[in-house]
This record gives sequence, structure tokens and C-alpha cells, in this order.
Amino acid sequence: MKDLAWQLLQPALQQQGNGQALWLVDENITEQDIASITPAKNLQVISNRYDVYLALQKKGFKAALSDYDFSGFELSSFDVIYYRVSKEKAVVHHIINAAARYLKPQGELLLAGYKNEGIKTYVSKAAALLGCPADKQRGPQSTLLATLTREAIAADPLDDKNYTEFSTVVAGDLSFISKPGIFGWNKVDQGSVFLIDTLANYLGIFETLPEQVIDLGCGYGFLSVMAHQFLSADYLATDNNITAINACKQNFAKHKLSGEVLIDNCAEAISKQADLIICNPPFHQGFDIEGDLTRRFLQTCKRLLAPGGRGLFVVNSFIPLEKKAAPLFSSVETVASNKSFKVIALAL
Repeated sequence: MKDLAWQLLQPALQQQGNGQALWLVDENITEQDIASITPAKNLQVISNRYDVYLALQKKGFKAALSDYDFSGFELSSFDVIYYRVSKEKAVVHHIINAAARYLKPQGELLLAGYKNEGIKTYVSKAAALLGCPADKQRGPQSTLLATLTREAIAADPLDDKNYTEFSTVVAGDLSFISKPGIFGWNKVDQGSVFLIDTLANYLGIFETLPEQVIDLGCGYGFLSVMAHQFLSADYLATDNNITAINACKQNFAKHKLSGEVLIDNCAEAISKQADLIICNPPFHQGFDIEGDLTRRFLQTCKRLLAPGGRGLFVVNSFIPLEKKAAPLFSSVETVASNKSFKVIALAL
């Protein structure tokens, strides 16, 4: 499905001038989108997604992988900043606040997005902060591209939930380090809780308790830390989001887990096999059973499972994950379910 908001932003980015430019990229931008833009010496790119970062590097962009960290730049560094807005409000607010500090006087911020993503509100807030009206270009299906020229800082910074700071999430007697920019950063995901409760009862099927565990799509590390409370093993946690990786590393250290935390694109570069793979796939509602992401997570599970191992996936109850898994595994079994979620056990 084409991203019509990106299609509004793409021509402006492709036709950029000679000033210092910054392009902020997240999971909304595909490898095909990146291929449509010509790298330039004056264009710096930042992404918080490892696969996007690799695609940018491959294309020849001057790219950095970071949690939208602007601290390495001098204030008033850029003539223009390009941004197709992210899904999370705190991330968007953080970037608009940064634009106010890092754009030169009369520098331009270009924002693109859909109405149902809040683009109209973001544009209004950015206009108030930068002290300028917005030049708006409307596109199909309620998309909008706004160009805002920095006049003067005319309002207080937007509420970005203290984006640059780590916060705490409490689960029973345990606490976790988290922050905005991680899916479900300020809560305990109930699907993950259901998976852990299921795992505690499921371990009886193993003749020997798992010694190697892979947490696929680890987020801030909830599954690994919780499993560690009753399963002493070596844990490898991996995610595509550098923000999640930074928090997960801290949680491994805080809770004294044995193992490592690695950034990777769906464990593409990981070869270590595991007796147990645990996975709460990203974005339950968006985990499309026909989509490439589903297939890649399942294929990774198949590749990394040791003989006799098990993969446990938790998904929303309405997602027919079993259908996609059936050609890849000899055993696909729903081992637990409630009104909201189900846990699927996979074996080679």
C-alpha cells in the first residue's frame, strides 16, 4: 500500500537545495522510498530503525542510527528538516521541539502525514512554536504537507514525555527501564503477560529445561526478564529499534540476566540456535497475516530453533497465525487462549 503522505514529501526532498539538510526517517519509510532519493553531501539522515539505517547506508546516504539524538549537532545547524511524522505522539513532539532549536533562523521544517495521524494538530503546534504560519499542500485521502519557516521561538516546547530521559515501568515486584519511542513504553503489555504465564506452565513439556533462549522483537526486555525469574538460561534479546535495544541492555544489567542484547533486522545476522524462542510480534493489530513481517518472524523462528526446541508466539486471538506457520513447522499448536490473546507453540 502506497504511503500518500510520503508521496507529498518525496518531491521536496528530491529537489532540495544546497543548504544543510536533515531527513528524519522511521518505519514509515521503505527501502523503495529510500531508493527514490538521491544522496547529497549536504543531507544528513537519522533513523532509529536498523533495517532503515542499513538501507540508507547501502544507498550511500550520510546516515546515523540513533534515538533521534540531536546532541551531536550545533544549535541552528540546518536550513531545512524533512519529516514524515511517526506513529507515536511523543516522538513527533520531540522532533518538532528539536526543529525549533536546530533550524537556522528562516530555516524550514517540512511535515507530512495523514489526518488520522494528527498531522493537522502537529502542524498547528509547530506553527505556534516556530512563530510562523504554515504553507499547506493537501493531498489525497486527507494527507497534508506543511512547510513552516522558523521565525522565533514563540511558545513553550511541546509535551514530549521527557523523551530524552528513561522512565520506569512497574510489573508486580519488578521494575523496568523504558522510554518513549518503544512500543508500549509506558505500560506492561498484556499479551506479553499472557505469554509469560503460559510459559511458566508450558516448561513441563521439555525433557531438559531450555538453556538458550531468544527473545525475538524484545522491546525493553519484559519477556526475557520475566522468564528469567523462573528459567535460568542464557538469553539473547534482539530488536530492530535502537531505542528498545538501549533500554533492554539496561534491564539485562539491572536484573542480572546472563546473555546479550543485539540490534538486528529480524535476527537476520544471528546464527545462535535456541531451545526456546519467545516472541510478542510488533503491533498486534498491524501484524498482518498476509504481510512480509509475519513470514519473516516465522522463518527466523524456524532457522534459529534447535532440534527439540519450541517457539512460543503470542498474538491477538483473531489473527490466524497458525495458517502462516503450518507450512514451516511440523507442529503448530494453540496452547493457551483467552478473550484477547492466544499463545501458539511451534516445533520443527
